[in-house]
Amino acid sequence: MTGSPRTLREKLTAKPPQLAADKDGWSAHVWYLFANALVLTGLTVLPLLWAQNQSLGWWLGPAFLGLLLLWAFIAWVGPRSPKRHNKTGKPANEHFLLSHDQNGFMGALELDAKTAVFDGSNLYHFGVDQGIGTQPVRLIAQQLRREGYRIVSFFDANIFYTLIENGDYPAGQRHEQTGLRNVFGLAADETYIVPSGVQADKYILSSLKHLPVSFAISNDQFRDYAKVYGDLMKGNLWRKSVSIEGHEIRLTQHRFKTPLRINLAA
Repeated sequence: MTGSPRTLREKLTAKPPQLAADKDGWSAHVWYLFANALVLTGLTVLPLLWAQNQSLGWWLGPAFLGLLLLWAFIAWVGPRSPKRHNKTGKPANEHFLLSHDQNGFMGALELDAKTAVFDGSNLYHFGVDQGIGTQPVRLIAQQLRREGYRIVSFFDANIFYTLIENGDYPAGQRHEQTGLRNVFGLAADETYIVPSGVQADKYILSSLKHLPVSFAISNDQFRDYAKVYGDLMKGNLWRKSVSIEGHEIRLTQHRFKTPLRINLAA
């Protein structure tokens, strides 16, 4: 990858860890070459000495045989190739936004695209409290798509049980994303269910942190994460809350190009 990152995957993917050479391996390799050079020198010199003075044969023969055995031993041991290892001792881990993405779309999000990050579970609870169920997610997503926004909607893992409790999902139907997307009018590359045991809040805030042209849609103020994401929460443009005025759904700090009228008969 060259230049500045263009997608979320490029931004979140760690550079390959810098590898350091194994110094012991290099030393052993050098000693192997040096020992071979000495043995070969001896095997070359001894026959020349014997040719000049054959009376030395009584010790040149055993010496020559010893060098051959030593050479065979060195060849059997073999060179120790220098290894390379990670300085940290641990492989780089994939960012949780990417590793927990069941639909595999987060990495392709372009950093310069306008992105609306939905707190899907929170918006659904708001809809239930107002007697309009899934309409906040569905209607806001439809309108913001028309206005050129990319939609990413995060849901807690228990969203299916919450829908069933409120009569918005058949109790006997399998908990599949296809059914969830149909309920909220979302596409596969707009839907993200976080793993069980964790809250969607962290995923929402991390998305805002790494997507420069984005804002959250939620009535949650995320106070529990103020210490970690305090810089992100400055001002009033990073989060837009939802309200109902008359028969219209409205967002703070954003005026829809077309009024969102709720269907009270739904």
